Amino acid sequence: MNAGSCFKYLLFVLAVLTSGCGPVLRPSLSQQELLSARATSDRLVEAEIKEFMPRLVMRAKQEYDDYVLGLNSEPSVIDVLVISGGGDWGAFGAGFLKGWGRVPKGPMARPEFDVVTGVSTGALIAPFAFLGTERTIDQVLKIYREPRPDIMKLRGFLFFLPRYASFTRIPGLEKDIAETINTGFLNRIVREGERHRMLVVNTTDLDDGEMHAFDVVKEASGAVRTGDVDRVHRILLASAAIPGVFPPRDIDGRLYVDGGITGNILYGARMHEEDSFPAVWKTTYPDQPIPKLRYWIVFNNQFRFPPQITRPTWAAIMRRSINLATQSSTVNAMRHLYASAEISKLKRGADIEIRVISVPADWTPPKPGVFVKETMNALADLGERLGANPSSWRTEPP
Repeated sequence: MNAGSCFKYLLFVLAVLTSGCGPVLRPSLSQQELLSARATSDRLVEAEIKEFMPRLVMRAKQEYDDYVLGLNSEPSVIDVLVISGGGDWGAFGAGFLKGWGRVPKGPMARPEFDVVTGVSTGALIAPFAFLGTERTIDQVLKIYREPRPDIMKLRGFLFFLPRYASFTRIPGLEKDIAETINTGFLNRIVREGERHRMLVVNTTDLDDGEMHAFDVVKEASGAVRTGDVDRVHRILLASAAIPGVFPPRDIDGRLYVDGGITGNILYGARMHEEDSFPAVWKTTYPDQPIPKLRYWIVFNNQFRFPPQITRPTWAAIMRRSINLATQSSTVNAMRHLYASAEISKLKRGADIEIRVISVPADWTPPKPGVFVKETMNALADLGERLGANPSSWRTEPP
């Protein structure tokens, strides 16, 4: 058989193999049914937002009262940690949190965060940052410094078949999450939630075509009550499910993927101004000053990618394009946050500070590829160095 015949035979075999390899069937709904389901989801989200901010105001009021009574030496400050996506570059964020813990007590020391949000790789880091002990920070840092050999595995020779929801499986990452975020871990999250602290991660609901933020404290409470810890794992892994690369997750009959698709940082961009913290505070306590609000944004990427010659292959073009789209949308989101803060200052007299840290523009990976141990350790080292230096933060919008 000559080379041409071999090639034709191979094409025939692949055609036969793929002809019966459609995607897994899912429930069939009419467009009207889908729109109705989305309207129901919208109402639930709106109700959650209305409930979210009063809880934060309640926490701030307790801190304010303690300061007035002399029980606290410092006035009430609301600290919000925002951790972005970035794939394996999450090693930078994990290292940064570790280094930040070395800053001496003072205004730039790592605080106990009132709110922690995370997206994609940031969603995997967020629960550990929320508990905020040296042990939990070390736990998440180990996940990035010592990636398992099977953290990401191709689905065999025919990984590209349309029957698969993703090119890869992630048994190693699933093990990391299952072994660390167990029932005891979730119990601690619930206890912190009883102090009105909040932990939220972003996902993308492919069926609704919308972002979907999950209240992890609420989910942890349900998991502890029912014993369904796997649901919390699915939410976190859904937030990090890079479309086509990592497997999506089915939650309540809906298909979820990477939260970075609809919002690579989670800071309340879709919240109406009257539902914001300054507005709810002034409505509830009109005669009392609004507590200071501080945003600490850990951007697990660079504000500008280094220029490169992109190979004219679909894989290289897709990878570069998706990276640029996510990076530019994140920068625009940060600019929106700065603009929103200025509006709150002018309209409500709010005191809002925003600080951002990112991977320096001149940093280059020591080795090419993704989830490469040498690169992840270099990022973690970089994060630790910058985290320990308070002057690393930038206060101007990108």
